[in-house]
Amino acid sequence: MIGRRVTYRTVDGVRIPGTWRHVFIRNGRYFLTDLLIYADGLVDCWGLVTVEEFEEKVRSGWVATTLPDGAGASAHG
Repeated sequence: MIGRRVTYRTVDGVRIPGTWRHVFIRNGRYFLTDLLIYADGLVDCWGLVTVEEFEEKVRSGWVATTLPDGAGASAHG
């Protein structure tokens, strides 16, 4: 469960609400990080992208919700 953590970003003085979940980013190896999803359709997964760009990151394996068997991951902070 995600819990009650609220996130947002501000664009031109307007607060854009969002939500989040944990994901793994594969950048050489896997890193546990927060995926931020905003009400205007943008997604932050180590960079702000459109939904279409995010879909490509998932298809390519750069963003994953699970790890392959035997893979390790790092968690910063």
